[in-house]
Amino acid sequence: MTYTGRLRGLPGLEQLLEAVLALRDVEECYRFFDDLCTVAELKAMSQRFAVAGLILQGAKYDDIERATGASSATISRVKRFVEYGSGGYQLAHARSTGEPE
Repeated sequence: MTYTGRLRGLPGLEQLLEAVLALRDVEECYRFFDDLCTVAELKAMSQRFAVAGLILQGAKYDDIERATGASSATISRVKRFVEYGSGGYQLAHARSTGEPE
């Protein structure tokens, strides 16, 4: 299925995504993202991904907040994208955990 959402056509984004796909392992990802992002940006993205995983596992807001330190606003936003987004959280979570897609 081809992605046709709001990110398609952003200048430079396709090249960035191709660069990420070209990385061979987690060590190379550490090196690339260390150069690309601030620690705060990486913390925010990893927190959102952790929240999404817990939502997909059926966790309750209080448990997610305790486990991740995420605010209720962050949890709500992630939940909205898990439920009504492009399916990216589900795809990445399934592939990273070995669960069926």
